[in-house]
Amino acid sequence: MSRLVRHLSEPVAPITATTKGEVVYEMFGDDEDLLALPVVDGERPIGLIPRDAFFLKMADRHGRALFAKRPVTFVMDKDPLIVEEMTPVNDLNRLIVTKRPGALMDGFVITRNGAYRGIGTGLALFTAVSDESEERNRKLAALAKQLGQSRLEALSAAKVKSDFLATMSHEIRTPLNGVLGISQLLLETGLNPDQEKLAKTIVDSGEILLRILNDVLDFSKLEAGKLDIEPESFALSKLADEARALWSVRAAEKALDFTVTCDGKEDQLIFGDRVRLEQVLFNLIGNAIKFTEQGSVSVVLSTSALGGGCRLLRADVRDTGCGIPLNAQSRMFQQFSQADASTTRKHGGTGLGLAISRRILELLGGTIGFESEEGKGTHFWFEAVLGEVTLMPETPAVEEAAASLPIGGPLRILVAEDNVVNQQVIVGLLQMRGIEADVVGDGREALEAVQSRSYNLVFMDVQMPHMDGLAATRAIRSLHTTAALTPIIALTANARREDEAQCLAAGMNLHLAKPIRKDVLFAAMDQLAGHQTRPQAMTRTA
Repeated sequence: MSRLVRHLSEPVAPITATTKGEVVYEMFGDDEDLLALPVVDGERPIGLIPRDAFFLKMADRHGRALFAKRPVTFVMDKDPLIVEEMTPVNDLNRLIVTKRPGALMDGFVITRNGAYRGIGTGLALFTAVSDESEERNRKLAALAKQLGQSRLEALSAAKVKSDFLATMSHEIRTPLNGVLGISQLLLETGLNPDQEKLAKTIVDSGEILLRILNDVLDFSKLEAGKLDIEPESFALSKLADEARALWSVRAAEKALDFTVTCDGKEDQLIFGDRVRLEQVLFNLIGNAIKFTEQGSVSVVLSTSALGGGCRLLRADVRDTGCGIPLNAQSRMFQQFSQADASTTRKHGGTGLGLAISRRILELLGGTIGFESEEGKGTHFWFEAVLGEVTLMPETPAVEEAAASLPIGGPLRILVAEDNVVNQQVIVGLLQMRGIEADVVGDGREALEAVQSRSYNLVFMDVQMPHMDGLAATRAIRSLHTTAALTPIIALTANARREDEAQCLAAGMNLHLAKPIRKDVLFAAMDQLAGHQTRPQAMTRTA
């Protein structure tokens, strides 16, 4: 609490209007610390005699003649500053600085309900302000120290949370890869209709769990402000092709008419975060298919010039599904929100997808919206401002024949994976293409294997005993034989962007996040067969 004027009060005995100059002289002479004398009429202050002003008068050649006179007639300040004792010192300080600076030298009278209580001086005021300033500085220093400690604790807690989520993501993805992978293999074994329905239920349930996991991780990153934006050049038609390839099967399972069209030039290149744009687009498409039981889902991608080397990307996703009730439309972009509780029970999901999509688009400088009529369908759209690329990039000329898969003929593939179930999954998926693979259980064995036999491709897990996948890849790339050029694809439960970057920096050609879908796996192999050797990521998991 701020100090009050009463803390500055000095209980100086007052004089009256009839006191003689000789008495005043003696009072000042007896107390050299007395800086002013108050003059009162009863209890009401009527003036103030400053010490300096009094002695200046006494020093005059007629000074001794003043001894018999009343000081009120020749030296008293008849309009002194009078302040109530409960006034805050800060208010007094502002008053003196702005209106009564003379009070710093002459002093001021302190009263209680108008009655004299004491005097105050500029010196006492300076001391009080200085003490209060020092106290405030001590408190600010203590607060800064506390805030610094709190920040360190918050950063530490955020790191613990991030590490925990990364670990849990890895530990959940590893067995989930087994569940989805074995289910995919099971569906290829000629099941009867009832068995096939059960196996598909396992796949659908596993993919719902995977979407929940991805949503929670992304939402956590957004809350922590750590969702990175990594722009790159890409063809809009490629985005359309990937959407068509990924979602056509899901739409066909529900007998929906599914179309994806791309307006504009086939080779139109744009510059933006392809992965995050895919994430938003695929979320809208997935929702449209999920909430449409019959009819159609249509996707239209288009760009338009904005000038200044920028283009506006627009995506429109229309469906003939159940629509969104009017009373639920206002909360569709809120986290953990769905149209109603029955939606969660029937279709699953966290209610985070649209909230995450909006946050991603805000990071990209874009916007998202929708129109819907219950029972008649929904139209979601989003726009984002991207850069324009006018020239097709040149194809890198880097050992193309050695760093890509041969087209046609048998392939020799090495799988480096320490988890037995995941070994079965990848080997089983490769057998669908008639490919037999060698299997090793850690990075050290993978390094030895590529030196003893020539392989066309290595699938490399990251977290393995003895030598992890990153160290093994760096060791392979440092060999002085053609084995150093062997294409390497990361198959890992480490699915974060930073994990992807580590894999590519270590020398891997592609990054695939577990759980692995057969179409994504085969697309990666086809990509390498097409001589696309530049390291990049294929992290689609849904």
